[in-house]
Amino acid sequence: MSLIALVQGAARRVGITPPAVAIGSTDPMIQIMVDFLQDAGDEAVERVDWQALKFITPITFTGDGVTAAFALPNGFQRLSPSTTFVSSVYPTMKMVGPVDEGALLRLKATPMATYPSVWREAQGKIEFYPVLGAGEVVTYVYASGLWVTDQYGAQYSTPAWVADTDLAMVPDRVLRLGAIWRWRKKHGFDYGQDFDDYEAALDRIGGQETTGTIVSMSNALPEHDTWPGIITDLTVGA
Repeated sequence: MSLIALVQGAARRVGITPPAVAIGSTDPMIQIMVDFLQDAGDEAVERVDWQALKFITPITFTGDGVTAAFALPNGFQRLSPSTTFVSSVYPTMKMVGPVDEGALLRLKATPMATYPSVWREAQGKIEFYPVLGAGEVVTYVYASGLWVTDQYGAQYSTPAWVADTDLAMVPDRVLRLGAIWRWRKKHGFDYGQDFDDYEAALDRIGGQETTGTIVSMSNALPEHDTWPGIITDLTVGA
């Protein structure tokens, strides 16, 4: 459903005249409705891993033996369907992460190297320790946050409405309900039922979309006595 159709549908439900145009409208009621549809979409993408936003083709980082941190792609929202990285050198071993800063500092201070590398996310990058070896390829899949497209389905470089013909990659019902309760709240009306309807729809539809486990982005290292990989003593031969 196009942006103008979403605005018109929400307008009818809150009792205002459906507009002929949305983007470029001088009517404050319509301008705020567009803003609320934007807010609803942004929130929906933050809370749910929508299948339409998941990449099918894996993305890769290629090590050079020196680089520790690799930039995430434009539009990166979160790792999906989980927090899985797979190394071409150790394909059957888990790359432990995300590790918190304290755990990473302790590892770096230890006179030994653990393989495969552990990882954490910081400053829009993924940092690996130890650094990936030259030619080592790490594969992963992620979910994009670029949920707004043009009428032909091409994603914009930023997730924001540009034209009345724009389309959303999250469900129309979630956007419409999200805009309605925000509009009623903004204008001093009772919005309790509308909010409940929105939350119920987001939970129900979002639950059908999610295929992976939500994992904290600041986990500690596993609490066990054995490392699930290879440990190399860096003091040998020193």
